[in-house]
Amino acid sequence: MNIAKALKEKNRTTGRITKLQTQVLTNNRYEKGVDRDYNSMDLLKSLQEEWAFLIDLKSKIATANIGIADNLIALTEAKAELTFWNGFHSGQPSEEVVVNVYDGTGVNKAVTHTYINTISSRMVDDNVLHIQKQIEDLQDEIDNYNAITKI
Repeated sequence: MNIAKALKEKNRTTGRITKLQTQVLTNNRYEKGVDRDYNSMDLLKSLQEEWAFLIDLKSKIATANIGIADNLIALTEAKAELTFWNGFHSGQPSEEVVVNVYDGTGVNKAVTHTYINTISSRMVDDNVLHIQKQIEDLQDEIDNYNAITKI
């Protein structure tokens, strides 16, 4: 099995674990003398088997990923950097703000404050595009590696 298939199986196993957990909790308590659809002890055994399988599968995936670990780390950090750059789009634009200031003599004076961004929108956009390209390239390399690497 290649890493790509193993990752899909990991997700399916996680789904089965979630379902089994719910079933164990739901079927643990029952009315005496009433037939049950599920036995919580049987479900618990299945759940423990799935957990053991998942641990083994994740270990195999981690071992197989050693050859691409640098790219996986770089991808994680590139996504964090993209989040940082995208934060500028919700920031304050350059602007002039007029405020009334009491000068101590009983007179309010209008004072203009000019706020200018050091990092321009163009710089933000350029960095977002650069990081998005980096993420796409890294993801392509990781996908190719996952398709050909066996666990």
